[in-house]
Amino acid sequence: MCRYSLAFLHCLPLPAKILFQASFETGDLSEWSQTGTRGQNATPRNIQVVDDVPGIPHGKRAAKFTIHPDDVFNPSQLRAQVGGPRVTVEEGSDTYLSFYLYVDQAPEDRDNFFYWEGNPPPRYNNVMTWWIEPSENGGALIRYGTGNLGRNGTEWSAEFTVGKWHHLAMHIHWSEDPTKGNTRLWFDGKPVLDRKLKTKGAESVYFCQPGIHRSPHRPSVDSIYFDNFILADTLEEVISSPSGK
Repeated sequence: MCRYSLAFLHCLPLPAKILFQASFETGDLSEWSQTGTRGQNATPRNIQVVDDVPGIPHGKRAAKFTIHPDDVFNPSQLRAQVGGPRVTVEEGSDTYLSFYLYVDQAPEDRDNFFYWEGNPPPRYNNVMTWWIEPSENGGALIRYGTGNLGRNGTEWSAEFTVGKWHHLAMHIHWSEDPTKGNTRLWFDGKPVLDRKLKTKGAESVYFCQPGIHRSPHRPSVDSIYFDNFILADTLEEVISSPSGK
């Protein structure tokens, strides 16, 4: 208990803070101007701010990301994306982020739509990825995996309803120790994963690149819609949004 007024002020919790937000209500990609819109990653052909999607969950606009067979980033990757915010992490630190996503038809291929990757040294290190892919029943699945593009294992999978906005929120507790690192996920307002995992490598800065990222030599054209990205310093800021419409 704090007995004196000045001491009491030091005991008050700091107010929650939104570190980054992009709702596309500007009608363009200016909210991403400090984090990254370069090359074919964010051309008008690949990313359009739209207002004709049913049930946009926040405001009147969202962004449509579309990937084509010739959106070549390098010989092993196709990309249509923006550079998201970077976070400085250390052993035991926490990151909270959420956003909405929607597809109007099931994807034809696996589309990685979000990941965390570390800056060198010693090299770029993709530590976790979220993706959607076709399901056997003709619909879509959403999945989360660790390691480079999820190669260390799929930790969560669920049906992804086409034609409905979905809200994805995450709490990443960063650690190189798989007994101390942790990922918590919420999907449409419900907790779906709370698991001890190795969540970081040796890097101290991690970045995300929302959009569509996939292997080359895939002829399909897929689109994903995004809305209202929030990066905050408390969990409450990212899970307070209502369930997807």
